[in-house]
Formats: sequence, structure tokens, C-alpha cells
Amino acid sequence: MTGNLLIDSAISLGVIAVLVLAARLAFRAPSPPLDVARASERLAFDEPDFAPTRWLVDAGGRAALAEGANGDFAVVCRLGIDLVTRRFPAGAAAVKTEANGIVVVPPGAGGPAAHINAGETAEWVRKLAGE
Repeated sequence: MTGNLLIDSAISLGVIAVLVLAARLAFRAPSPPLDVARASERLAFDEPDFAPTRWLVDAGGRAALAEGANGDFAVVCRLGIDLVTRRFPAGAAAVKTEANGIVVVPPGAGGPAAHINAGETAEWVRKLAGE
């Protein structure tokens, strides 16, 4: 560069500061926890003909599971700074029970598994299985 240690150090620190600022702008903080209002808004956008009747929301705000009026289900999950939705009929998703809740893996490729920690999961597991 210039050969002067102070000037070279100042230039390097300036470049590092610009890179840190660009990283903060590009990879901003994650979105707020998911609640019924945000989940229903996103679900209405992605699946306008889906009419949720009941919700099961993760205690940590990571995912929400909705039961539709016609017996199908939809999952809304946080993925990075955005929300993704998956809709499926009863019996199509793989459901695993955990100590504090359930894990719902929607059918097909491309969707994340929904980890839902909530107390009232036994009835949801039965319904998701199509029973």
C-alpha cells in the first residue's frame, strides 16, 4: 500500500468497518417471534383459500400449526428472516413427539420441519395422523 504503517492501518480499519456495516445491513437481526397474527397474515397471503379454525403456536415463536375448516393443515415456520408456509391434508405429514411438544415434517421437499413446543399436543398428533 503506502508504506506508512499508520496510514495503512487506518485504511485497513476503514475497510473492515465498511465490511462490518455491510454485513449488518445484509444479515440483519432475525424477525420477531411468530404469533397467531403474523402467522395468519402470512398464511392468508400464501394460501388465500385456507380458512384456519384452530392454531397451535410454539412457545418460542418458531412455528405455528393451523387446522383448516375442511380438515387440512398448514404449518408456518420461521426460516431466516422470513416466514414459509406448507399446506397438507391430514395423514400426509410425518409427526414425531418430543418431550415438550411435536415435530411436524410436511410432505414433499423444500420445507423445514416445524418444532412446536406446547402443552396440548396429543389431540393435534391424533388429528395430524388422520384419525
